[in-house]
This record gives sequence, C-alpha cells and structure tokens, in this order.
Amino acid sequence: MQPSASVPPTGPADSNPGLTVTSFLVVALAYVPLLIPFFINLWSRPHYQFFPLALAGALFLAWTCLKETPRPLEPGSPLVNAVLLALSLVLLGAATVLWSPWLGSLAALSGLIAILWRIGGQRLFKSLFPALLLLATIIPPPLAIDVRTVQHLRALAVDWSSLLLDLLRVTHSLSGNVIELPGQKLLVDEACSGNNSLLITLASCLFYGLWRRRPAWHIAVCLVSSLGFVLLGNLTRIVLGASLKFHYGVDILKGWPHELIGLVLFIGYVFLIMSMDQLLVFLSAPSYPQPPPAPAPAPSSPADRQPRPRRVVPRFGRAMVCSFALLGAAGLGIGWTHYHRAKLEAALPAPVLSKQVAFNMPDEIGDWKRLSPESPRLQKVETLGVYSQIWHYQKGDTVASVALDYPFKGYHDVTVCYTANGWSVVGRVPCPGQPGQALMPAAEVQMRNDVGQYGSLWFSSVDDRGRWLEQPGQKPGVRYGFLRRFRLPAKDFPTTYQVQVLVTGYVPLPPAEQKQVLDFFEQARLLLWRRLFEQNLPKP
Repeated sequence: MQPSASVPPTGPADSNPGLTVTSFLVVALAYVPLLIPFFINLWSRPHYQFFPLALAGALFLAWTCLKETPRPLEPGSPLVNAVLLALSLVLLGAATVLWSPWLGSLAALSGLIAILWRIGGQRLFKSLFPALLLLATIIPPPLAIDVRTVQHLRALAVDWSSLLLDLLRVTHSLSGNVIELPGQKLLVDEACSGNNSLLITLASCLFYGLWRRRPAWHIAVCLVSSLGFVLLGNLTRIVLGASLKFHYGVDILKGWPHELIGLVLFIGYVFLIMSMDQLLVFLSAPSYPQPPPAPAPAPSSPADRQPRPRRVVPRFGRAMVCSFALLGAAGLGIGWTHYHRAKLEAALPAPVLSKQVAFNMPDEIGDWKRLSPESPRLQKVETLGVYSQIWHYQKGDTVASVALDYPFKGYHDVTVCYTANGWSVVGRVPCPGQPGQALMPAAEVQMRNDVGQYGSLWFSSVDDRGRWLEQPGQKPGVRYGFLRRFRLPAKDFPTTYQVQVLVTGYVPLPPAEQKQVLDFFEQARLLLWRRLFEQNLPKP
C-alpha cells in the first residue's frame, strides 16, 4: 500500500512568513511622519483642499469594488511583492533623507500597492485600481505641471474676457492678473482664474467615471470637457464681475458673492459632466454593451492547491520590516526637529507690510530717467502677485521696466508667468551680481515670443526679513538638487517679494546694453529692498 501524499499547507506556507499583521502595522506607521506634513502642506494650498473628499471617494470606490471581488483571495507572487516593498523602501529612504513629503506620498502609495498585492495578488489590485487612481489625484505632479496648466488657463480666461469686455464696451486694460478699470482695479485672483475649481472638478469627473465603470476613452473625453467647462465658467465670472463693477460699482469678485458664485459654478460643472457622460453613453451605446456578470470561480479545496515555489526567504521579510521601522523612527526624529525649528521661527516678531503702502521710485536712477505711465512705449511686464507696482525708465533707446510683485510663499519663478503668456526661455544663467553682493542672488533670462520679440529679464526674490533667496536646488555644492525640486511648498515658508527688470525689442540686446541694464537692476532692487526693510520692521 502506497503512503498517502501529505497535503501541502495553505496560507502562510506559500507566502513569506516574515510578513504578518503586526508587520503590516509597522510598515504603515513608518509613513506617518512624512504623511502628516504632506497633508498639512496640501491644506495650505487652496486648490488641493478637496483632498478629504478625494480620500472619502477612494474609500467608497474601494468598498463598492471589494463587494464584487470574487473570493477567496490568493496572495500574489512573492517576488513581485518583494520588488514593490523594495521600491517603497527606497522612496521612503530618499524622502526621509531629503525630508520630502511629496516623495513620502509616493512611497506610501507604492507601499499600499505592495500590501494589496500581498493580500490578494493581481485580482485584488485590478479590483481596487479605481480607488488607487483617485488617491493619486491628491499627489501634486512634479515640475509644477499643475501650476503651469493653471497659468495657461488663466492667460486664456483673461485674454478672452478682455475681448468680450471690448464687445461690451467696458473700458479696461490688463496688467498681469489685474483688470484695470477707470479709477479702480479688479484682482483676478487664483480662485477666479480656475486654480481652485479646476482640480476639484477634474477629481469629481474622474470619480464619477470610475464609479459608473466607464471605459478609459470615455473618462478621458469627460476630463477634457471639464477643462472647457471650468474655462468658460471663469470667463463668465470675470466678464460679469468687470461689467458689474464698471457700470454699477458692484464687486462680485470678493467676499460672500465670490464664494456663492464659485459654489454655483461648481454645481453647474457637475451637472455638465453628468450630461456629457450621458451623451457619450447615448452615442456609443452599441459599441460597448454591458456584458453579463462573470460567474464567480468555485472555491478550490486544500487538496487542489499546488504549493508555490518560494522565491523570497523568510529573513527578507523580517529585514524589510526592520528597515521600515528604522526609517519610521528616523522620520519621527527629523520631523520633530523641523517642527521645533518652525515653532522657534514662529515665535519671532512677524514683520507686517501694509497693503496700502506705495513704493515711490525716484525720477532718475543713475543715467536712467523715469517715463510717464501714459508713455506709448511701455512694455508688458508679467505679474502674478495680489499687489504689483511697475515703473518704466529709459536710457537712450532702451526702455527698462522694473516691477515689484507680492506676496508669495517661498521662492517664485517668474518665468512661469512669461511662458504661460507666449514667451519661450532660450537661456538662463545665475546673475553675476556686483562686487560685495554675493548674498544677493538673482537670475538672468533670455526669452523670445511668437511675434519675433526678444526679451531680457532679471529677477530675484527677497523674504519679509530682508534675506535674498536662491532658486531651490540651484545652490552650488548642494547634493540631490534635482530631487529638491519635487518638494511641496511648506506652510511655514516666509512671505516673499519679487523684483524684476524687463527689456524687450525686435533684436537681441547687445552685451554692452545688457551690462547697463544689469547695473540698473542692481540699483533698483537695492532701492526697493531698503523700502521693504523700512516697511517690514516688526511692529512693537
């Protein structure tokens, strides 16, 4: 009589016994020190304050998908799980060393995918993919892609609104994000130009499409349509606000009217998205009929299960858990250090700049003479701050425009404003500065636009304590400078002010004249810096 074959054990035998429920908890806690500042930073950015709704939507999608996931769940390949855990560990290590909440969010997302793969393999991952995709919407893209997109939409909204205001015979002029009416100014702030409503509208459209189980092309068409809805909505708000202000003196771009109109527009966006969804369903109904639900596979008995070859030794799981625990402890220490330093800086007297302050520039700066604001030779300077002041000076045939723009949070790269309005950057170098001004960094940019104009731009940023800032990741000798560009703006970044000088023409500026404009820029920003310092003295 032949001896009966032993039944292979199920559950832990075909997976890594080093990864238990306690191990999952340790790995999850390792992300907490970086996720806390990540969500704090998101809340400090108005256009990402919808993230609690996105988290709730992701949980709802996960709940609805889990109800339809066939049982029983089988763990995924240990090798794939090991690769995902290793990737998450590397990202978490880099995020901890650089203290980058953005990288920490990517590490947490990859770690969540690794845990799902460990529990249910490819089946569970595919089932919960819609929830993971919605979670990814609260992670800002790198290289300020979201900011650049908003800037392009702002430029379109402001330019088109100017055309409509001309048709409505509303006397106005544009200066960056400011619509100047006779004797008054309208600030086309970020909320009015689509910064706040755009991302939440796109996230809502994505949630609706995933919830209704629409195909990928269907969701893509709805997302593109949402961009158009937001653009038209903000165009309507700008034109209506400027018209009412011009004819009746009623300002609907501030206070509760502004908030009410924003809410009404968002509700309108949702209805338009649902209408577009139904239109696409009607037009493509024959192309993708709803398939009948697939029958759930019959559960297999323990005798039918084949043991999986173990490719990951048990010690690997324990080593990974220990590594995550060490990184979590290091993150707690580094996070406490940042928190303590932020408390010390917050305890310092806060400088205050009056919003009504006027920065008077002299009639002459060296050999440069100030022009009248009504001069027909004035050139367009791109500004983004809530408050902006521009002066124009001339020396020979060269007209240089100097602008002060504020407030910002941290370093602001003004080239984003210019590229969003048709300029292309053809060269950028650190400004050499003058002898004895090594602590006053600046940037020199050469640009060109589609109409054949050349632009020479010099700009720098100074914070409210009089310290000149350098572009993040561009300091000589700083390691990992490229990765530093992927940080989220911290909530405790100082308020900053930007000084820029612009010269445009249909031929490139000769080197000799560039040197003259550079000298003018250095003198102008020193004058403005002294004025800022006088205004920013801490109040007793």
